[in-house]
Amino acid sequence: MRKVSITALIFCLVLGTGVAAMAKGTTHTASGTVTAVNTADNSLSVKEKAGEETFQVGTGAKLEEHGKTIALADLKSGEKVTIWYTTNAGKNEASRVIVHSMKENPVKSSGRR
Repeated sequence: MRKVSITALIFCLVLGTGVAAMAKGTTHTASGTVTAVNTADNSLSVKEKAGEETFQVGTGAKLEEHGKTIALADLKSGEKVTIWYTTNAGKNEASRVIVHSMKENPVKSSGRR
């Protein structure tokens, strides 16, 4: 009986630790328009439908535009982005930022005037 109780206790501890670790590392996504870039504290602010959020951009974060790696300083206000992030200690920590650019419709010349 004691062996079963100890096994059950160990199982509960392992399961509880795993659930807490999974909740902490849950990745979220956000999409919106860049409103500010702060290279001094490695952060960017994005306006979403629900409001404005600020994201910390660590050294391991990947920032991409057109499939190429860019620096935080390359981001501009007004650009559309999607951000993958986790929330730790009340801060949004970005792990990946993708810049979406609007494709321009070139005006086709018909040769007529």
